[in-house]
Amino acid sequence: MLTAATLGELLAAAAREDFLATAFRYGDERISYADWDALASRVAGGLAEAGVRRGDVVALCLPTTPLYMMCYLGAARLGAVTTGINVRYRRTEIGHILRRSGAVVLVAVERWHDTDFHTLVDALRPDLPELREIRWVEPETLRAGTAEALEAVALDGSWSGTPPAPDDPLAIVWTSGTTGVPKGAWYAHRSVLALAEIEARRHPRGIPRREKHLAAGLSFAHVGAMARIAVQLGSLGETIIHDAFDPAAVLAAIERERLLNLGAFPTQAVMLLEHPERAHRDLSSVQSVLLGGAPASPALIRRVQDELGAGVRVRYSSTEVGIATGSLPDDPIDVLSTTVGKPTPGVELRVVDTSGRPAPPDEIGEVVVRSPATMRGYWRDPDATARVIDAEGWVHTGDLGWLDAAGYLHLRGRQSEMYIRGGFNVYPGEIEDALARHPKVARAALVGLPDDTFGEVGWAFVVPRDVADPPVLAELRTYVGEGLASFKRPDGLTVLPELPLTPMFKIDKAALRARGRT
Repeated sequence: MLTAATLGELLAAAAREDFLATAFRYGDERISYADWDALASRVAGGLAEAGVRRGDVVALCLPTTPLYMMCYLGAARLGAVTTGINVRYRRTEIGHILRRSGAVVLVAVERWHDTDFHTLVDALRPDLPELREIRWVEPETLRAGTAEALEAVALDGSWSGTPPAPDDPLAIVWTSGTTGVPKGAWYAHRSVLALAEIEARRHPRGIPRREKHLAAGLSFAHVGAMARIAVQLGSLGETIIHDAFDPAAVLAAIERERLLNLGAFPTQAVMLLEHPERAHRDLSSVQSVLLGGAPASPALIRRVQDELGAGVRVRYSSTEVGIATGSLPDDPIDVLSTTVGKPTPGVELRVVDTSGRPAPPDEIGEVVVRSPATMRGYWRDPDATARVIDAEGWVHTGDLGWLDAAGYLHLRGRQSEMYIRGGFNVYPGEIEDALARHPKVARAALVGLPDDTFGEVGWAFVVPRDVADPPVLAELRTYVGEGLASFKRPDGLTVLPELPLTPMFKIDKAALRARGRT
């Protein structure tokens, strides 16, 4: 059990327990828990000297480096609220986040890869009346060392103020925007600490102490990274940071560090499995792979088990609910490949019909979740909050699924992705699972497109296993039709070299719908 009431207190407790323990490694740099605790206080002081007060929003447009976490915990200690900006975002997304959050200070990298953030933000400034100050850091300085980076952004002061309350806002996490304009889910200190408590219940003997965790390119603005920090602090874990997802570098790190457990989006797992360097690396240390962030196909789960010799765990989470379900250690392959597990202890989950009543077992409805670890609402958006969180505190996820008699959750995709073909509801996830099992298909996505005859039809976008022998529509229709109703067979097919991805490594279905029948 965590005894701290806020994230800043949790960091202080970790530093007292073992101030020499390594918290982060980034390149040749090592940051201890004592370093992290001291640097967070210096950031809190620097922000206070910049006029940031309790409840103010500080935006972080930073890549996956230790500076992000120093600023995150510094703002938390002060009682400010952080809003992360993924460095893969561009002008429209960045402008939207800065405006809707009301950020008063922005800490940002000047450039990262092919994006000049300085020029981009300068063009946005006239539409950001609440943004008072920007602290820039060069990418070279970021890589040189965290102390140098803090000096560059002039966040180095002393702070000894009143700590925030457990129910004060801590962080705003933005939805991916795949189903509309991104919305900012805000979490309190109490919510994030509850995430860590719920995660601990997954482990019969508690979360392993001092375990190494690889953070490879996942933006620290993501809800998964935000939640994991409380888990790390409570277990004195060590995070090895890669500022980009490079499959070859990840494979090398697994071998070098003898990592036991990995976490990956399904698309990242595919990249690791198919990288030519895999054959030359000793990956025998890996005991389990957690696949989350997006649905994993049965074919991918079997590949991870067969080709890595590791157990697979699956889970269901979202920006709004943090943690919802997870698989059990003894779940067989057929359960892992068709469900996302059972609700984690501490989480209530239902599937409800259009009237909000619990649906019978095996009947598809909307997934709703209630727990102390869900978001408190959408930042500065009471109308959207009221549409998603009902009077009893249930968060309506917009995801469709069904619970079987044993209590396992089967997902069928988003409500917004369901299409109606000739009067029949079709859930793309069901067809995508079937397509992924076809021997000629490496990856697949299905979207509904307008049609004069049927109203909507299903259009498949697939990446072939062999570019010289791609699948054709007729064989895919026959294959899907062997196990599913005829109206679920794809009506059209586009073969692509890769599927478009969002900054969160999810398949960008909005881009596929915009592409249409091409």
